Amino acid sequence: MICNFEEVYKNGQIQQGFFLLKDKELRYEYTNHDLYKIFFLNEKIFVIENQNPSKFQELNTEGSVIPIIFDIYKDFPNFKKKYHKKGYKILVEKNNNNFIKRLSIQSSRVNVSIYFIDCISEEINEKYFRIKPVSEYVRN
Repeated sequence: MICNFEEVYKNGQIQQGFFLLKDKELRYEYTNHDLYKIFFLNEKIFVIENQNPSKFQELNTEGSVIPIIFDIYKDFPNFKKKYHKKGYKILVEKNNNNFIKRLSIQSSRVNVSIYFIDCISEEINEKYFRIKPVSEYVRN
């Protein structure tokens, strides 16, 4: 699955990017050069700066929303409208194809809506999920 995304925060800030989803792997990349790429590989989270793709950091998955989103994705195409997991309240809106159109994620740490745009189901080369070296992805 390949989608563009737009994150809208409670304070009005907006961030955009794209994500690649394949089996149990995720690449979530911000288009802003000052931000980063997030990889979820083998149940681990890695962050790579867009400005310095040779430098990466592994993050603790405890308390992260990414594994929770993967749990929700397992319900496809029968998503619930509400999920309460590990301190997060997540609301799901579906599009006409029964895929997620919007996720509203609320917790004491974050309040964001993520809109999924132009999603397509397509085979993705495994090289785009490697962190050493990171292959730049350009959507056709």
